[in-house]
Amino acid sequence: MNTRNRLSAIVFSVYIFLAFYVFGGGMTNSLVAYRTWREVGPKEFPAFHQIDSALIIPFFVIFFFLLFIPLLLLLWFRPPIIPQWMVWVALLFYLITLLSTVLIQIPIQVELDKRFSLALIDRLIATDLLYRRIPMAFLAGINFAMLYKVLRQSGIWPLNNQNLKQEQWQDL
Repeated sequence: MNTRNRLSAIVFSVYIFLAFYVFGGGMTNSLVAYRTWREVGPKEFPAFHQIDSALIIPFFVIFFFLLFIPLLLLLWFRPPIIPQWMVWVALLFYLITLLSTVLIQIPIQVELDKRFSLALIDRLIATDLLYRRIPMAFLAGINFAMLYKVLRQSGIWPLNNQNLKQEQWQDL
């Protein structure tokens, strides 16, 4: 395996790890956490929301923004089996999510830091689903398709180690 292929494998592996981490974290936050906010009392909500925001940043937001780096690098360093158009599609879904985060969700979150509002929470949930969860689900789909192509080419898909020679395992 040459240096470019090794670098491509590393970039792709880091990307897939971050992409699925972000997808899982985002779905959990969207489908579980946001919906519980309605039940927090109006007096307690600003303090609760500030603590929630402080915790979500290191465990989710940073990883969401970091995901952009290996995704961008995949345009130049990707496994040869992955066509460039797939990376462009992934980038499009990521950018839709990013723009929604910056232009819609963050302003709502800033306002929720100050006060409890069912209308704002409902707006956050609705816009999150439409402009973040749906694109992220499509992004997860394209990521799975890329991963499938890589695994299929490597000979370990379907997971049948009888099809692999010893030296193929060493290259993985």
